[in-house]
Amino acid sequence: MKGIILSASLLVSSLFASAQMSQISGTVKAEKATIKESIALMKIEDGEPKVIATTNLAEDGSFAFMFKPAYEGFYAVGSSDLLKGQFPVYLKPGDKAEVAFDNVNGEFTGVNTPENTVLSNWANLTRSLKRKSVYFMGSFSTYEDFFPELTAVAAQTNVFRKTIKTKNTKFNDLMKKLTFYDMDFYAVNFLRTPRSKHPQKTDYPAYYNSIVEKNKFPDDDVLNTLYGSRYLGMYAEFAAGSRSDVNQRLAFLTTTRQKGEYILYNETRGIKSYDKYKAIVDQYDQYLQSPSQKKRLDEMSAALYATKSGGQASDFEYPDKAGKLVSLSGQKGKVVLVDVWATWCGPCKQQIPALKQLEQEMHGKDIVIMSVSVDEDKDKEKWLKMIKDENLGGVQLFASGWSKIAKDYKITGIPRFMVFDKKGNIVTVDAPRPTDSKLKELLEAELKK
Repeated sequence: MKGIILSASLLVSSLFASAQMSQISGTVKAEKATIKESIALMKIEDGEPKVIATTNLAEDGSFAFMFKPAYEGFYAVGSSDLLKGQFPVYLKPGDKAEVAFDNVNGEFTGVNTPENTVLSNWANLTRSLKRKSVYFMGSFSTYEDFFPELTAVAAQTNVFRKTIKTKNTKFNDLMKKLTFYDMDFYAVNFLRTPRSKHPQKTDYPAYYNSIVEKNKFPDDDVLNTLYGSRYLGMYAEFAAGSRSDVNQRLAFLTTTRQKGEYILYNETRGIKSYDKYKAIVDQYDQYLQSPSQKKRLDEMSAALYATKSGGQASDFEYPDKAGKLVSLSGQKGKVVLVDVWATWCGPCKQQIPALKQLEQEMHGKDIVIMSVSVDEDKDKEKWLKMIKDENLGGVQLFASGWSKIAKDYKITGIPRFMVFDKKGNIVTVDAPRPTDSKLKELLEAELKK
């Protein structure tokens, strides 16, 4: 009898666990799709998609995910890269959804939940706007066709909102907000992306006058949507004006969390040095209070700490044009300016005339200018030719790609200029460029120490 009771109990537990699992399945049309080989399932965390699982596509392009949702709300399937296609799905425990991808576009297929049926209708209504605004590289759209369509879809959206009447009141409320968020996002993002023709403000349709509202975000639901953080930043800049400062933009956001997410998404992303990170965090600490924000700040701090001013420089050693190994540590006793560049980098080459001028002005002083190329080995002859053709001075080193120097100093983009003091300590790993007079001032200040 005990065995029978135990078996029944296990069966009930198993059925309950199964009922809590949600499933997303679908297909990718490989001949057109930007999603290749694998597809990702993403949760929405702080207004950004975070990959929680990936799966390889079957030979016929099919895929499936089965998982236990951590929350009821929006998830996304597609590529981890926004520009390759991401499609929102609303899930609660036990839900099933079927999605098909064609190029960057996704659509619901088969039998879906009432929530995803509404979401499907919304995706169909706004698909063309989204393509022209977000996936603009393949649309060749200009304001001449986008603005009339925006006006037409805005009118249809007012009607669409009245049809959001599922039995799920939580979804209904969030979905109505999403229609506002999406329309604003597509409208503002269009203005921020490259086009062959650009409108004057007098060309803007009336919709743009409706975007900015007092107390636009009374709650943080915007951060439960796919483009939430990105949209907050766009909205704040649009509302305050492109020439506004951070504080002016923050004034258009409502909650502490929203302002903290703005700082993290727009002001700390891409920071190259610990000192700049610390300055921003100290200035806006009052907004960076949620556990998630503090966790991300800790991770950023740990990653950048090695670049802190006054800290010991991470050494590197590379061959010069004659093949002789030259190290950073071998330059102690002199101030060192390091220029990380490559022959294929247009912005790097734009700095060459100013760098030559700076080298002449610093001639005879205790300063070494080291130019470190991150060209790959296959382009070494191009590097040597450019040194000769451009008559490049200073110490020219070849790093054979994105090697130790890039890893140690968190270099993901070039040109990058760094300054080290006479003791081999970091002055800054994100110095002004030679075209900025502040670089010369910085070097002269170090020479006096």
